[in-house]
Amino acid sequence: MKRRVCFFAFLCSTLLFFLTPFAKAQGTYTAASCNQSDVNAVINGPTHTAVDGDAIQIPAGSCSWSTGITVLSGKGISIIGNGTPSDDASVTGASSSCSNTTITWTTSGHSMISASPRYGNSTMRISCMNIVTTGSSCSGGGCAYPIVVNGTCTSSGCPNVRLDNLTTPNGNMCNVSDGSFIAASNVFGVVDHNTIGTVPPACNAPVLVNVGHGSWQGVGSWGDNSWASTDTFGTNQQLYVENNHIISGLLTDTDIGGSNGGGARQTCRFNTIDNINSGGGCTGHGTDTTGRARGVRQWEAYWNTGVCANTTIGCGSFVPGRSGVGRAFANSFSNNPSTAFFKGMADLGAQRRWRPDAPWGPCDGATLWDTNEGTVYYSGTIASISGAGNPWTVLNSSSSGWATNQWVSPGAPYSIHDVTAYGGFEIGSSTSNSITANSSVAGSAGAYNPARGDNYQILKALVCMDQPARGAGLLVQNNANGNPVLISTGNPGPVNQTLDPTYEADDAEGSHADHTIQSQTGGLIANRDWYAESVNQAAQTSPASPFNGSSGTGHGSLANRPTTCNRGVGYWATDQGTWNTFDSTKEGVLYICTGTNTWTLSYTPYTYPHPLIAGGGTGRGSNSPAPPTGLAAIVQ
Repeated sequence: MKRRVCFFAFLCSTLLFFLTPFAKAQGTYTAASCNQSDVNAVINGPTHTAVDGDAIQIPAGSCSWSTGITVLSGKGISIIGNGTPSDDASVTGASSSCSNTTITWTTSGHSMISASPRYGNSTMRISCMNIVTTGSSCSGGGCAYPIVVNGTCTSSGCPNVRLDNLTTPNGNMCNVSDGSFIAASNVFGVVDHNTIGTVPPACNAPVLVNVGHGSWQGVGSWGDNSWASTDTFGTNQQLYVENNHIISGLLTDTDIGGSNGGGARQTCRFNTIDNINSGGGCTGHGTDTTGRARGVRQWEAYWNTGVCANTTIGCGSFVPGRSGVGRAFANSFSNNPSTAFFKGMADLGAQRRWRPDAPWGPCDGATLWDTNEGTVYYSGTIASISGAGNPWTVLNSSSSGWATNQWVSPGAPYSIHDVTAYGGFEIGSSTSNSITANSSVAGSAGAYNPARGDNYQILKALVCMDQPARGAGLLVQNNANGNPVLISTGNPGPVNQTLDPTYEADDAEGSHADHTIQSQTGGLIANRDWYAESVNQAAQTSPASPFNGSSGTGHGSLANRPTTCNRGVGYWATDQGTWNTFDSTKEGVLYICTGTNTWTLSYTPYTYPHPLIAGGGTGRGSNSPAPPTGLAAIVQ
């Protein structure tokens, strides 16, 4: 009887084995060479068709590619060249061994490698290659980014990426759109240990990665839902850019075109930037020059180091200033030669106050998307124009009798709204019969140009849509006609974004810095929209000095935090936190005064090194391999 039971049990298990469909197991596949055709053959066939979790190894060698590779949609695979990628938190830049695989890419209208993972896929990784760009088939900056990863997010999150140990000299990056090496949209994860640039380029500075979160939580496009959602500071819900070495270029930008762009959430930390560019370092656009796409939503920057070598116009603000809210701490910048000057951490300004952009229009008190006061203070006609935009001065057609600077109001500036041309600019000064634009921005490329005979009104926009230091607001999406509207009403209207101040402290900015954070436009004011230290402010020597808790921010030990504080001010406690698992001397957390003499822990940076980096759990610069995946236990 026992034999019969055992026989039937064996028969059933055998039948189940044959009836169960075979699942493709992830594995490691090595291409025959570094040629595009051989690498593509183990990703898209015929040698092998990659499945989620596969590792594709590219052998050592020097190969030229003129045709790119597109990874099948919904797959997260690793594409790794020959060498030992660095995960050492003590160094910046790519491992020298990763030059063993060199690809010379002829720039064109398509990318060298493009992937489109979905949330729930394995981590999409591209690693350990030297990529040299060449060619001029789309000169004038129209070539595609060499590497593009565009994910699909859900309400649970976005797919993870690791883009690491890639080296690219400036090469022919002048022909690439925005001079950008990587486009990463709708993804979380880390861009680490890359080296970009060699000498000052002849064109726009090369950018390591352009970032976008157009479809935040899988909702909508253009970054609309990112702007309707709360902050995610100190979490894994953003793209981290760390341990990179940038030479004469930028770490980030947010120029991704189309619906995948907009709403970027990014963090730059522990990077080295040689020869900081005039465009800054960890930067991004506002809702002002990229059309439908919204501006950068959120940024963090800490423990970056850089050198400014620009002796003429200086080095630009390091972090975004045209939109979004941020945290900047413990960065260190110097000037070499000594006559160079690093301007500051941020120049905040909503450029729509002088630079109209479709479909949003100007922020001059008349556009529906902004929070406008609704009063027409004056109506007139432009009699003459002077200044050629540096800045514009317009003379009223009749005697007005205005008081000097009657139309200057910091924090809620007056604007000229040109009824004839539907343009406008923020008023920087005025006399009894003339109005001059804000001199810090007017006259730049794309600015509205007034014309003699135009009818105008003096209006006031209290808050511009997506201006710096504004957070979550009402959700915008396109209607059936392709026009943006508020979901709540079906019509355009004020987005009503919350005040969400930016904080800065403990940044060393060299001997010639002009400021830490300042405003370019009158709609932003200190100790409301941002809280910052003075240039190179020293650490606390006591709870009362040099920061006493009345305004701005301070930094130092928790024991030296002021005992009194006014609501809104910040304090960076440099001896607190356990988020840095590599170097406990480079920590820090932010306290904000949430009520009179009441300090509240507000912000702790995310785990460093990023957990997706091999060895990131111990954080001691280990090159040990990541734990195996896809294993199963078999009971004997």
